Amino acid sequence: MKTLYVSDLDGTLLTPEKEISKASADILNHLIQKGLLFTVATARSPATACEVLSNLKLELPGILLNGAVLYDFRRRRFAGSAPMSYEAASKALAVYRQAGRMPFLYTLEDDEICVSYERFGHPAEERFCQERKGKAYKRFEQRELVLSPKDVPIYFTMMDKRTVVEPLYRKIQQIPGLKAAFYHDNYEDVYFLEVFSSQASKSLAVLRLKEMLGAGRVVAFGDNGNDVDMLAAADVGCAVGNASPEAKAAADQIIGSNTEDGVAEYLRPLMDKM
Repeated sequence: MKTLYVSDLDGTLLTPEKEISKASADILNHLIQKGLLFTVATARSPATACEVLSNLKLELPGILLNGAVLYDFRRRRFAGSAPMSYEAASKALAVYRQAGRMPFLYTLEDDEICVSYERFGHPAEERFCQERKGKAYKRFEQRELVLSPKDVPIYFTMMDKRTVVEPLYRKIQQIPGLKAAFYHDNYEDVYFLEVFSSQASKSLAVLRLKEMLGAGRVVAFGDNGNDVDMLAAADVGCAVGNASPEAKAAADQIIGSNTEDGVAEYLRPLMDKM
């Protein structure tokens, strides 16, 4: 029976320095070369995912933007997407605007992601933008956030204090056709609110990929709130030792932390079987 292995990146496969350690890369590359079905599922877009995965030779499509897109790392192109409907995305924008707090809007245009924003609501958002501007596969544009029926909206994201983010999360998750992820950042004291199609979660994307590959089971690795549905849906859900309480509660087992090459060490015994 074929098994698909899927790992989150930040806080799980990546170290606190936002990189894959040489030890982890060596183990994973060896296993991938031997035929291990391994890929990643992350909130990152191609722009930053490709950068942090530069020392990993992934053969399978990656699940990016929390399942909103599949991305072919070898061919550097999108392999599928699950956009929000115009109506649902417009309702979400109305909720943001009523609260006076606008997000980053991701739309898919000619195989490129365009990230639009009106203004920064928190210093973390300005840093987020500056770190990503000028990278391949994505462009940033400051403009009024107004959707056209011709647009292909795939994702909203914002970051702020919990008291700002949580009320928006509760309202937006009630909009039919949308799913929201609300969780604490791995690197600084802010909370993320990420919104995407209800057909675009990490768990649904993993199950689609499982079917595409003809795999019989899934083993998933994660650490945070946006990994909970994936851990619960997997045949074996593994939370790293540094994971949040909710991720640990959703997992079947706890493995080593991201500072201990937890994912790679979990997979190391497979080296003698392949």
